[in-house]
Amino acid sequence: MLIQNKKHSMSTNPLLSRASYIEIDTKALAHNFKVISEVADGMAIMAVVKANAYGVGALEASRVFIEQGATYLGVATYEEALEVRLHFASIPILILGFTPTNMAEDLIKNHITQTLFSYEQACYFSQVALSLKQKLKVHIKIDTGMSRLGFFPTQQSANTIAKIAQLKGLEVEGIFTHHSNADSLYKGYATMQAERFIEFLDLLDQLGLSFKYRHMANSAATISMPNYGLDMARVGLALYGLHPSIYTQDALLKKGFELKNVLTLKAQIVSLKEIPAGRLIGYGEDFYCLEPTRVGVLPLGYGDGFSKVLGNKAWGLLHGKKIPIIGGVCMDQCFVDLGAIQAKEGDTVILLGDSKSGAMGAGDIAKILGIINYEAITMLTKRLPRVYY
Repeated sequence: MLIQNKKHSMSTNPLLSRASYIEIDTKALAHNFKVISEVADGMAIMAVVKANAYGVGALEASRVFIEQGATYLGVATYEEALEVRLHFASIPILILGFTPTNMAEDLIKNHITQTLFSYEQACYFSQVALSLKQKLKVHIKIDTGMSRLGFFPTQQSANTIAKIAQLKGLEVEGIFTHHSNADSLYKGYATMQAERFIEFLDLLDQLGLSFKYRHMANSAATISMPNYGLDMARVGLALYGLHPSIYTQDALLKKGFELKNVLTLKAQIVSLKEIPAGRLIGYGEDFYCLEPTRVGVLPLGYGDGFSKVLGNKAWGLLHGKKIPIIGGVCMDQCFVDLGAIQAKEGDTVILLGDSKSGAMGAGDIAKILGIINYEAITMLTKRLPRVYY
């Protein structure tokens, strides 16, 4: 996808092929990175750019974070890692999830760091690396309470990790765990996870094992918990201007910092009609016009990640005023009731943005859909152009 700079109005910009698009404020991205760096209490920052950088766009987000001093980038899959690597040759990239062992050669040749969570996995990667006369950097995953990937923090696991560290062809660069609920008000479980991880690191230290990067804190923990003397924080959501919970937002405000909105979803009115009473709007019988209604059609639908469920529940912002989304959202289009607002074809409606302006925020969409704000932005598809400024 072409990375564009905002230089013209959308209606006249020849670079845009659609009248719906996402604006990304790169200055806000940089601001948020600086805020996180301030509260990280000396830890290096791994900027998580998985899922197309939470909908923002992995390449441009990576560029900003690298310029701001990111030590590492984090992704979920090999494909995501390769996309970033092809544009940024030197930044370390960690795949946080599973990668099939048949991709070992590709990992090594593209200098991508891989998460390990089994001895069998490690042995296979080691053999491939030896056959290439190279080394694969790996980070060991520890399951302290998320119950997902990782070794349990036990003596047996410590012995296994010691064996992995002896495998030729591997460079065991890091070790990490992941919080389950660091965004909650009460930190009992999160603290227990942290203590388990620190105790396990002490156990590994007794076996003579040390690591360049020991990391645990996600966005919520970076903002609202101690750093426990660790080396790096893995931060995703907060870099994109959103909070995991109201509790992390409050914690950051108490420290004197505030995140800035990064992402704004916009669509132009491409058709404006006076619909008579008695007509339906869109598919099915989701909206019946009881009176003459001024309807604007927007070229945005659930094929773009703007859910069908938002029809008759969500709103847009036009000239600073709220207008309801009416009828069922179609795959590629949706409808707004313009009411008495003066509007014309080509006018821009904000469908997602800074809630302080009156626009729907990611949290508003999440509440309507029964999801979380992470999902509200990551479900925005790549067919929406991203415009960076």
